[in-house]
Amino acid sequence: MPAAGTRKKRIRYLLIVMMALVTLAGISACRGFFGQAPIAVLVVKPTTDHEAPVTITFDISGSTDPDGTIASYDLNFGDGSAHATGTDVATATAITHTYMVAGTYTATLKVTDNDGRVGMTTQPVHIGSVMVTFTRNPTGNYDIYRMRADGTDQMAVVSSTTSDAFFPDLVRGTRDKIAYASNAGGQWNIWKIAVTGGAGTQLTVQTASQQIEPSWSHDGTLIAYASNAAQTPSATTWTIRVMNANNGIEDQAKRIDQTPSWAIAPAYSPVNNDIVFVSDAGNPGGSALWMWNGTTATKLYPATADGKRYGDAGGAAIVTALGLNLPGGAGISKPAWSPDGTKIAFSTNVNGNVDIYVMNPDGTGVQSLQDYVRNLTGDTTLTGITTTKDEFCPYWFEDNSGLAFVREDSPGQYDLYKVSFATGGVTPLTTTGNNLTPAAATR
Repeated sequence: MPAAGTRKKRIRYLLIVMMALVTLAGISACRGFFGQAPIAVLVVKPTTDHEAPVTITFDISGSTDPDGTIASYDLNFGDGSAHATGTDVATATAITHTYMVAGTYTATLKVTDNDGRVGMTTQPVHIGSVMVTFTRNPTGNYDIYRMRADGTDQMAVVSSTTSDAFFPDLVRGTRDKIAYASNAGGQWNIWKIAVTGGAGTQLTVQTASQQIEPSWSHDGTLIAYASNAAQTPSATTWTIRVMNANNGIEDQAKRIDQTPSWAIAPAYSPVNNDIVFVSDAGNPGGSALWMWNGTTATKLYPATADGKRYGDAGGAAIVTALGLNLPGGAGISKPAWSPDGTKIAFSTNVNGNVDIYVMNPDGTGVQSLQDYVRNLTGDTTLTGITTTKDEFCPYWFEDNSGLAFVREDSPGQYDLYKVSFATGGVTPLTTTGNNLTPAAATR
């Protein structure tokens, strides 16, 4: 048998080992208590687009853990939508979320490390109201104005007492610039300006002709417009041209020439480079809607000539007042795309009055705006959308909540209205002056 001293040594050794194990276990168990919490870093990347709906990009890749690793993250966008979650913050440099309603939201990022400790940070996100860009003549001349979608807070973007500004179109995606036509200097040319106002930039410099009805391409790099600069200006030489949106240089290979017919009122698709436009080709004495895919022009509507006007009907008296050399009977209305590019709204005098209709991009499914809204709401009794008054210049709200349009309330008096796609209700947006050509602010 081992001596008593030897046994005591063994017991002492075992006690030391057991105490060491207990100490290590305690240290391990308390590591989360004594360790450092992870650091959450949330960066809201700047955007020039502040009008709902707005897609915001978040970068959380700067989040770190001083004494371990981040095991998971949870990003709450603050608007009641589903959170963005994951395990790899290092690659989460571009988490995107679209805010559909104006307001100030608090985005909250929580990161959890491998010890279960949590780090958190917040950032405010400011989303502005849906806006309408349009033309009005408060002092005799026509200027470019902006207002909220409920008709409030009207403010001038382009204002002059000596020249007119007309046909505004908002750049897609960023919605930070407006293209428009102006007769400053005595000739109609295409200009652009920031939505906040300031100095405008003249893009075309034609002097013996007229350049009007600009339309931004879906990516904001090109502007299509109508021009009668091909020959001595007349109502029979209108073509559609496409220029670089930065420097105004025309790409002649993209010109749409329907000679001997005319072509006006271009509208770029919000999803590709297709252009719907208006021409009298295929409908002598009237006009038809056509589609240009970059190489070929295809007639969309009507299938057979009937001498009626499609796409540019409405506001013919304004054409005369502005001194535009448009084809006889042509108005100021342009086709307008839905935000997703699946529908086209346009005006036509097919039933005697000028009314707004909606169709598919291939020319099928044509129906009045009133019937279109009836189908959306399921209420077949809705009235007051298509009336005996002239209605034209459609504009699709970018959040797809409804459509704005011009109604001639009385001879020579034009106001903006909107129809809700949810309820079918029609609301006036303006009550004084002539208010025309709401901008096609599609993304």
